[in-house]
Amino acid sequence: MSPRALRYLWPLPVTCIALVLAGAACLTGGQCQAVDGVLEVSGGVASRLLRQRSAAAMTLGHVVFGRTRECLEISRPHERVHVRQYERWGPLLLPLYWLAGGIARWQGRDFHLDNPFEQEAYNNNSQPPE
Repeated sequence: MSPRALRYLWPLPVTCIALVLAGAACLTGGQCQAVDGVLEVSGGVASRLLRQRSAAAMTLGHVVFGRTRECLEISRPHERVHVRQYERWGPLLLPLYWLAGGIARWQGRDFHLDNPFEQEAYNNNSQPPE
């Protein structure tokens, strides 16, 4: 099996969940586009969910959700780091992310900004999504 195939196969369980959410977003007026091997979804129910979390974008496997296409463009470098993290950690990334954020919060720090997975994405010279 090629290394590229493995990069898609390892995070596939999370990507499958994201594809269901992407379908819901498209059925509620959202738009989907493939960019560099990643499905980007904006609008519809995805936009409403992200607004509730005060997030501009979010990555699940090889699917990136954004409030708008502009949010996707602005946050693309940051979110691509998360795609690479999924390729490295696969479905383990979700519990590891929450564990790291929980430890940060337990230490009196910010769940999101002090999370090492987010710090890696911010250190990639990308701006935090607004």
